[in-house]
Amino acid sequence: MTGAALLAGLAAALLIGPAPGVGRLSPPRRRIPKRVSPWSVLAILATVGVAGPLGPSALGWLAVAGIVCGTVGWLVLSARRRTSAARRAAACAVAARTLSSLLRAGQIPGVALAEAARDSPVLKPAAAAAAIGADVGAEMERAAAVPGQGGLRSVAAAWRVSERSGAPIAEVLATVAENLRRQRQLQSVVDAELAAARTSGHIMAALPFLAVGLGFAAGVNPLAFLFGGAVGQVLVLAAVTLTAAGVLWIDRLAQGRKAAS
Repeated sequence: MTGAALLAGLAAALLIGPAPGVGRLSPPRRRIPKRVSPWSVLAILATVGVAGPLGPSALGWLAVAGIVCGTVGWLVLSARRRTSAARRAAACAVAARTLSSLLRAGQIPGVALAEAARDSPVLKPAAAAAAIGADVGAEMERAAAVPGQGGLRSVAAAWRVSERSGAPIAEVLATVAENLRRQRQLQSVVDAELAAARTSGHIMAALPFLAVGLGFAAGVNPLAFLFGGAVGQVLVLAAVTLTAAGVLWIDRLAQGRKAAS
């Protein structure tokens, strides 16, 4: 039991990968997060599980537990990442609108940026840079590298143009804020459509369990066969691996469609 818990936890940790640096809006260096591919972990666990019927039977069940726990953990963390990214994207739209309003009211850019940063934490690194005379556009670019904060790139571009040419930035930022607001509306529609696809995938993943229930309803005991020998273990491993691959593939397709949108 202890070994099963350890392997399941290890698989979940590998599939989930390290937590992204969301809390730091302005890392000192742009670093590419290194995450373990869920497909690699799934293949490794499936390969280990195949050796179960050939050796200790517990090995196959440990692999099954690892695949199940790892897949569930990956889906949970993926949902949390999407929610966090959507929240930060909305915050960027609010920040651009607030900054534009302050500039329209006649405040100078540095003061307006410091004032907007009080209500919009995404602007705090840029406000700190402006206070010490550093490159505000570069700080915004670094903050834009955080998932969900890509809208800050447009704000950074407008800020740099204003710094170099002296052109008023208020109207440009108003246009940027409106574009970000429309992008959020469109993304909400896309998210609603993709939620239906993800739900369908999760329902399909539950069908094997329903099939076991139908077996009991028909008066037979499928679990006695599945857990009673090497053949049943191979079938369970194959079913769990294919189900996990299908769920992960649907999630991957949904992520790709969202990025393209």
